[in-house]
Amino acid sequence: MAFDPIQEDCLRLILEDMHRKGVFPLEDASFIEHGMELYRTDADQLVHTDRDRSFHLTARVAELVDYQLPFITNEMEINRQEDLAEDQLREAIELDPGNRDAQRMLAALNAESNDAYVSFLIDNRSALEDDLARLEAGANDPYSREFASDLGRRPYLRWLASLAAHALISGQYRIALEAAEASLAFAPHDPGDVRHSAMLALAKLEATRDELHAFRRKHALAYLSPSPQRRRGPLTGHRDLDPWSLLAEMSAAWKSYDLEGAERALRTLVKGFPHGAESLFYQAELPEGVFSRVNVPAASDDELVLAISEATPLLQEGIGSPDNACFSTWIANHDIVARALEGRGARPSQAKGRHSGGVD
Repeated sequence: MAFDPIQEDCLRLILEDMHRKGVFPLEDASFIEHGMELYRTDADQLVHTDRDRSFHLTARVAELVDYQLPFITNEMEINRQEDLAEDQLREAIELDPGNRDAQRMLAALNAESNDAYVSFLIDNRSALEDDLARLEAGANDPYSREFASDLGRRPYLRWLASLAAHALISGQYRIALEAAEASLAFAPHDPGDVRHSAMLALAKLEATRDELHAFRRKHALAYLSPSPQRRRGPLTGHRDLDPWSLLAEMSAAWKSYDLEGAERALRTLVKGFPHGAESLFYQAELPEGVFSRVNVPAASDDELVLAISEATPLLQEGIGSPDNACFSTWIANHDIVARALEGRGARPSQAKGRHSGGVD
């Protein structure tokens, strides 16, 4: 899922090394394998230019902020690492003023609010589109054409994915959906998983289950399974049971008082993940990845936790209503969840962690 910053850094550096040494064809397996080993042992061996160094720093910051910082508990250490990340991003931008990932990530770390970050992404989106046009126009050799066809397009996809995810958080659902649709039009196979943000935005825009299904049909390529190891649903080869789609369909059913349909989706989530009931009871909220959506294995507990966290705008529906419990409470306190927890010997009253009937 999503983009792996370390893998991408490795691929960029190997492609640049091929260009320097005139290696062709680009599918030279032995050269690539050797480059990957060099990267594993000492990546600095492959860093030769300011542009190389800039993205190398960016990848290191992404690894730190998205995959290490969330697990640090010491406040002083968190502050120290955040300062280090900002310094490295500033250095990356100085080395390569065209490093859009570093610019976006620094803006994410320094934004005064989520709305301010969304405004930054909207205001600077056209600059990335200009970058792409120049990149494609200047691709006049096999190496630059290879870069322009894939790696060079990824910063724009991450920009759109960040816009979709953060516009969703800030309640700008149509902007979120437009950004996701633009990304899917640009890269129909959806390497950044922006379709998940679109699914949640559609649910917030009161889409029916038929309309959610229509979105999946429209973007069938994004939902096609790339390998036999991926999730299997009712239609062989399709990722039909991803938790974002199920949460969106559950929300649509719940809002239309189709409790049978909502319960069917809830039961699928509980049964489809190793600790689905615990995840649905606690409803943990995770920080957004600054590089892109964080990588988690398909059909894993981590995938469900990530989907639930991103679905916070849906889970909050109904909060403050004097007559009905909010959606998050309906999920957490449902008999389907309670029975699954009891079957594991863990009753909600005994559970530890964050829970207040759903999302705070």
